[in-house]
Order: sequence, then C-alpha cells, then structure tokens
Amino acid sequence: MSKPALRAEARQRLRALAPDARAAADAGIARRLWTVPEIAGARMLLLFASLPEEVATDEIAREALRRGITPVYPRSLGEGALSLHAVGDLAHLRPGRYGIREPDPGACEAVGVSAIDAALVPGLAWDREGHRLGRGGGYYDRLLAHPEWRAFRCGLFFAAQEVPPLPADDWDSRLDAVVTEHGTVRFWE
Repeated sequence: MSKPALRAEARQRLRALAPDARAAADAGIARRLWTVPEIAGARMLLLFASLPEEVATDEIAREALRRGITPVYPRSLGEGALSLHAVGDLAHLRPGRYGIREPDPGACEAVGVSAIDAALVPGLAWDREGHRLGRGGGYYDRLLAHPEWRAFRCGLFFAAQEVPPLPADDWDSRLDAVVTEHGTVRFWE
C-alpha cells in the first residue's frame, strides 16, 4: 500500500476512536511515558503540540515542568525546516504555519538540536520495526537525521495506530521506542 493510502487509512482509524476511549488512552499514555527511563531522566524534552486527533501532550508538558524538565517545542520555518524553543509556559504556544501551536520566538529561547535529551515524536501510524508514518512534510525526518541529533526518539501513538510493516525510504528516521496505552515497545534491545 502506498504512503498516501496508508495516511488515509490511519486518519480513518483515528476518527473511529470514541471520545471516552481516546481520553482513557491519553491518560494511560501520559502515565506510562514516565516509566521510560530516557524520558523521566531527560533535562530537555522535545514535545509536539498535539492536534485534536493525536495523543494529547499538554498534560505531559505540565508534568515535565513539575519534574524540572524543560519542554522544547518545534516551530516551522517552512520548506521542511524547524527551529526548537524552550517553553516555560504553555501560554507561549501560538497557532503557527499549519494551525499547529508553536512557540512564540519572542518569548521562548531557541535551543540547539544537541541540547535535546529525549524527543516525543508524532505520526499517523507506526510499525514493530520502529518506522513511523508522518503527515508527509518530512519535518521530523529531517530533524531526527540532523548530524548533531543524539536524543532518544520515542513515538507517542494510540495502539490503534499500529500497522503491519510500513514502506520505508532511505531518509525515514526510525524510532527507539513507542509508547501506547497498552505498553512500551523498544526497538533496539
């Protein structure tokens, strides 16, 4: 199946999640995430401002702040490029280029890729090989392939987003782990 067809199927799966099941899954993922040592021990944690159909990340960011972990969010610069910014208050996230909340660069300090200890990565689907299917812009694949990237890569997904092996291109960056409401899957142990 082609990536566009897989994206369409993944969007259907996400729309099919009942609101109460989604809320319970969000809570389970948020709890389970903190059992992953690389996440719990991070000093700077890259998050994404979730879209309505994605795993909710605001409570994860608030918990990171409570734990003394600095949340870092991407800001789209266009053409597949992102800048990263430390966010000390979620009120500093504003609608950006694609309607996704992004850090206000006037209120949030820029952070280099090498400062990130762990990253929570979004996507439409994932497989047991550590591949993820993004939205097609290549933003995260470019970021995760940056020569200075050393951080742990953890996908946040609902269990319903798991698919059989995804088609992978040479430029697709693999994840180190995925956290769902049913468990944590590590790919390199």
